[in-house]
Amino acid sequence: MLAKKHLEDFRKGKIKSEKDVVYNPDDELSIEIKTSSDGTNLYGNRSYGQKNSENNSGKKKEGYYIGVNFEKYTDVNHDPQIKKIRFGWIDHEDWVPQKKETGQQAKLDKDARDHKLKLIYELKKTRKRKKKE
Repeated sequence: MLAKKHLEDFRKGKIKSEKDVVYNPDDELSIEIKTSSDGTNLYGNRSYGQKNSENNSGKKKEGYYIGVNFEKYTDVNHDPQIKKIRFGWIDHEDWVPQKKETGQQAKLDKDARDHKLKLIYELKKTRKRKKKE
């Protein structure tokens, strides 16, 4: 939708080394989008916790990020809700790879997650009312 509304400025990333949302006038302002059904954490593949090399995607790991946490889709929940949307600058060093060399995941460091990403939306929790007996 952003690319349709601002065709000259934005486009979807086309190749592996590009961020998800490419800002044509200045690639440094492009945005990576991370989503997770975890309530709080955001994850990337293991390469996010490693220095750029010929062995990974070549995509810069530092930059602007939009993080979206949502409810899990289940047999009971066919309409999962977005729980949080956050935005901010994440540095390469903010990603922590799994300790096992065979691990395929990196997660965002807690300090970076809690202080470098600005909360821009949070689903309001609804309290269930107790039935009167």
